[in-house]
Amino acid sequence: MDKIRIVNWLLTRKCNLRCDYCAVVRNYKNKPPEYPDMKHYYENEMSTKTVIEGLKKFKLHNPDCFHIFYGGEPLLRADLSDIINYCNEEDIHYTIITNNSDEVQERLTDLFLKTDYIKGLTSSVDPVIFDKNANGDVVKKSTAGLKRLTESKFILDLVAEITVTQDSVSNLYLLVKELSDHSISSSITFVDIAKNPYYDFSNVHDQSLLVHPTAQLAEQFKKIFGDKLDVHMGKGIVKKIWDILPSNLNCEIEKDVHNITIDSDGSVRLCLRIRGTKTPEGINLSNFLRKDGELSPFLKLYLMRDKKAYCRKCNWTCVIMSEIINKDYRQFGELMHTKKRMSG
Repeated sequence: MDKIRIVNWLLTRKCNLRCDYCAVVRNYKNKPPEYPDMKHYYENEMSTKTVIEGLKKFKLHNPDCFHIFYGGEPLLRADLSDIINYCNEEDIHYTIITNNSDEVQERLTDLFLKTDYIKGLTSSVDPVIFDKNANGDVVKKSTAGLKRLTESKFILDLVAEITVTQDSVSNLYLLVKELSDHSISSSITFVDIAKNPYYDFSNVHDQSLLVHPTAQLAEQFKKIFGDKLDVHMGKGIVKKIWDILPSNLNCEIEKDVHNITIDSDGSVRLCLRIRGTKTPEGINLSNFLRKDGELSPFLKLYLMRDKKAYCRKCNWTCVIMSEIINKDYRQFGELMHTKKRMSG
């Protein structure tokens, strides 16, 4: 029986930054005619009630689902505290992925004040900060993320989301060591490219940025694991990623549904990377889980159709995580960082 292990929520497509590798908050230059524009997502953003009803259904389907609250920038949702308080009350596992920039600090403080606690916070920190010639929002975001993660005193489970490009491979060990020294877990991912206009979680078209399984990368991993640094899900996920570098994952998500992504309008996306089409018969939060918590039989058909039409393979970390858990449930504690979350 299919069990969803990880739920990716794009709570909003609004964001205060415009990082050059992300297309989630942008209008496409070459947008397919059936693809909705940004106005659609802003005007049809899920309500608090819709999100909480969705969380209830996931809890019934699998009480151990791990929820990742993405954006855009999730702190821009005024009701984020209501969503987090509900998760805390119902013992729902989650992390919030934020850019942690100056503009959202007031909202983060407000979230602290309106919640009893926050189980997990993930901030984007890329090795690009070691490149003295780099600039732009990606540097701004990474610098702020590193600074504020190391200064945080209120959250037990702190994670840095690291995206590596070919230009930044040589600095991966330095960043992971810096984070580990501050008891921050490093979730290592690699840059992906937009293989067609539907890959809206990637705005990268320069294939020279793709990371290959080279001796240079192997040496970085050797140093990371030799020093026993804190890497999210450790060697298990790194080995899986190594096997599909630079961007060759065939996730077979349509065959064994253990990872799912909800767009900001409540529709079920093909995956975190790829939106797929928006059609009248599309699957959404109101119909893809039945009242008994079982998956709709139409979900696989929807995923199979869109995967065949739009997927050109990728490098997608969280689907690998949920696959590992699906095969060995003992790995769930590694996903959730149980030791850290229970230490308080």
